[in-house]
Amino acid sequence: MPKHCKHILKNEYMVRGITTFKCTLCGEKFRAMDIEYAATVYSLPQKCPKCGSIRTRPAGLFGKLSEAVYRHIWNRMEESTQTRLP
Repeated sequence: MPKHCKHILKNEYMVRGITTFKCTLCGEKFRAMDIEYAATVYSLPQKCPKCGSIRTRPAGLFGKLSEAVYRHIWNRMEESTQTRLP
């Protein structure tokens, strides 16, 4: 499991295959594992290989239409990362 996913317990995710993600910061499109986010239709954001951001979403129409939901997911992921820092 990627390091930025540690706020999700190991038994609470499912790998669905490979999909294309788009970074909303730098615009990079890349292929990565499609991991189900918290038993929903959404994909767990994957770290951008170009800029390192986790503010990524699926590159297709569904990702674009659900960007507001992804903003909430990104904020939760960033908050959980910040609270674990020493």
